[in-house]
Amino acid sequence: MQRVKLKATAAIAVAAGVLFGTSAQAQSLSGIRVGEEVSSASRIDARPLPSKSGDPHEERRWKLSDGNRLSVAADPETKRIVYAEKTWGGSANGKPADFPGFVYGETTLADIRARAQNNGFAFKERLIDVRPDGLALFNAYEVEGAPGVVVTFVTKLSKRDDERLRTGKANVDINRAARLDAIILADAGYLDAIWGDAKLTHKAYKPIRWEPPRQTALASR
Repeated sequence: MQRVKLKATAAIAVAAGVLFGTSAQAQSLSGIRVGEEVSSASRIDARPLPSKSGDPHEERRWKLSDGNRLSVAADPETKRIVYAEKTWGGSANGKPADFPGFVYGETTLADIRARAQNNGFAFKERLIDVRPDGLALFNAYEVEGAPGVVVTFVTKLSKRDDERLRTGKANVDINRAARLDAIILADAGYLDAIWGDAKLTHKAYKPIRWEPPRQTALASR
């Protein structure tokens, strides 16, 4: 049943791109879009990293020229992309994010929530991720005009702020302290398969608008 669901949502994403043009095709990471054939990843001009095998799909990875890292997973039957993630490598060259107006290491969780006009939703099995260099938080949104596609913004608290938060030695405003570290663009059914379908959703939830850079610039004038 899960396999059928993945095929259906990937097909919807492709159809949306054909029917609605740039509006549905705007959402990409380094030009990689959910629903397109995995062979399109061959156009990535970057150093390949060892693939990561896991359940349910193999993940291909690259280190980009700006120091950021890109990973892509595809459905083994349809050969279509169901997951793409770009992670900031820490350099100034890699700061501009694919989501218009967002900047790795600078855009805060508060900025993301203000842009979306709500807190999005979170997968109960993927609320946080404790890492050696800090604490990662996950806020997800369906993408307006792109059926079956979900964008997840991964923000990170520094190790120092995480420790201060845990010990209670100082007040930490998570909304301001957590800063953008990665963006995940994925098929909704695939995320349910790897993170579970149980979610916490903000009462004022609505999908986020991801416009092409040109449209965003014109709208701001």
